[in-house]
Amino acid sequence: MDRQKVLDKISKCLRLSASCNPNEAASALRQARNLMKKYHVTDAQLHSLLVEEDSAHHGCEFNPPFWALALSDIVSRAFDCRVLIARRFGQQPEYRFIGMDCSPSIATYTFTVLYRKLEQARATFIQDNAGKDETENARRGDVFAQAWLFRVAAKVAKFVVNPATRVAINRYVKERFGDTVEFVQDPVAPETADYEDILSGMKAAEEVALYRSMSALSCSALSVKAAI
Repeated sequence: MDRQKVLDKISKCLRLSASCNPNEAASALRQARNLMKKYHVTDAQLHSLLVEEDSAHHGCEFNPPFWALALSDIVSRAFDCRVLIARRFGQQPEYRFIGMDCSPSIATYTFTVLYRKLEQARATFIQDNAGKDETENARRGDVFAQAWLFRVAAKVAKFVVNPATRVAINRYVKERFGDTVEFVQDPVAPETADYEDILSGMKAAEEVALYRSMSALSCSALSVKAAI
């Protein structure tokens, strides 16, 4: 039997083992254990069955800017996820969040809200401070965005990734996607004249508040104190 089909069947049995019917629950759990033994499925592999995915498409550049990558990393860490970025010519970059249970869906929603908020703030800053040189305008906009991210990142620095979660996610990524390559963009180096731009970026981020709360589904939630 195809290994993925085996894992899916075990996963289905485990879900049935939570049934309110004692006989059905016991039978499903017994079947799951028998399948695990027969096909040599370990508890670590079983843990990977809880890994889920969700994705968002943003931007129009093949190589996303540093601030977009940094934002996706901040959000993924806040919700114990790993983020992969798929790039294809002529298509928007895809930010794929991978984590346990409903965390990827929450991370995707959070990333989308904050991305739009930062994109709008950066565009407004450039419009209000535009000069004749478009390249310089874009550079200053990136400095503003990086300062915005610096302030937001500080608000999620207390969130620590669960080591067990990270192991399960990495195993899932390896089996699902194979080898991945780290994609890095260098931040824009600020200049002395950018002091006011940096302050503007940090000030614009003050209205964003991040915190975790536990829902009935035991999932982390994020609140954005800003009108989107």
